[in-house]
Amino acid sequence: MIFRRNWTKKDQAQLLIELGRCLHDGYPLSTAIELQDYNRRPKLAEDMKYMYQAMRAGLAFHEGLRALRFPEEVVHAIYFAEAGGTLPTALMETGTMLQRREYFKERMRRFTRYPLFLLWVLFSIMFVIGRFLLPSFTQLYRSLSLDLPLITRMFLYIADHPESVLLILLISGSLFGFILFLFQKQPLMIRVKMISRLPIIGNAIRLYHTHQFSFHLGSFLGSGMTIKQSLHILTQEGTSPFLRSEAERIEKQLRSGYSLVSCVKRSIYYLPELVETIKQGERHGALDRSLSQYSTRLIRKMEQQSKQMLSLFQPVLLILVGGFVLIMFLSVLVPVFQMINGL
Repeated sequence: MIFRRNWTKKDQAQLLIELGRCLHDGYPLSTAIELQDYNRRPKLAEDMKYMYQAMRAGLAFHEGLRALRFPEEVVHAIYFAEAGGTLPTALMETGTMLQRREYFKERMRRFTRYPLFLLWVLFSIMFVIGRFLLPSFTQLYRSLSLDLPLITRMFLYIADHPESVLLILLISGSLFGFILFLFQKQPLMIRVKMISRLPIIGNAIRLYHTHQFSFHLGSFLGSGMTIKQSLHILTQEGTSPFLRSEAERIEKQLRSGYSLVSCVKRSIYYLPELVETIKQGERHGALDRSLSQYSTRLIRKMEQQSKQMLSLFQPVLLILVGGFVLIMFLSVLVPVFQMINGL
């Protein structure tokens, strides 16, 4: 069996959700898979046919997903759901998880496009002014023996000594890279704790980690797995390094007799509301629903904060770029105004 492996994460999420709906409507798994090849691109439809034939020959469903390069956390969740008889719910939950993850990544990519475009415009303007305008005006100013203002002399120095500017940038970049290298050498959880203590970015990091933990644990519990089974899945390859390390830590503490609430309460990289959510879920015997609903609120909060950051960051960046461009033009025009006033 040879798969083309042209599946994107969106394709994978859509397949899981549609298979889950078909199973929920009463279709057998083999029939549900057979129905999917009509809704796919030709290459993906061919993969579905291969998968259908392989399953008829005895291949397990979760092994077929692994062959299609689905994330290992999804493969493990489907494996336990097959054994526990909760496959329809697990398919829809994991598909939704992938969908939300890709949606968030797409929003972050859109978030960075506009600032990168503004920076490109800024450097283009700097190149044009430094390469063409400043040299021409410099000859005029020197021929008239004008005293150039500080801002003009600064830009002239940058234009005449680009190697000095590059050296300063190189030294600054090397220093930053060395600090980043030392930071990366620290153990993962130490890095997470350090970042979580920062004033602004720390709250965003806590929000992201809380969402990751509550969503994955809630999804696995909703698929019929126990807390131990869910944590075991998160310790496997394919999950994020943070979730894998955190699941290993909680597993060890649970074996030592600690409760889930106490394990989470000690962690600085979670929001305080997570502890109350777990308490309420355990009190009412609906921990999976409590965590899933809480993760849904968190993803909405993350989207709202990203919109607020975008609405604030883009105008601020535009003002900074516009101000810098204005300064560059003033460095050229101020001596002209001085020359005109001296006539």
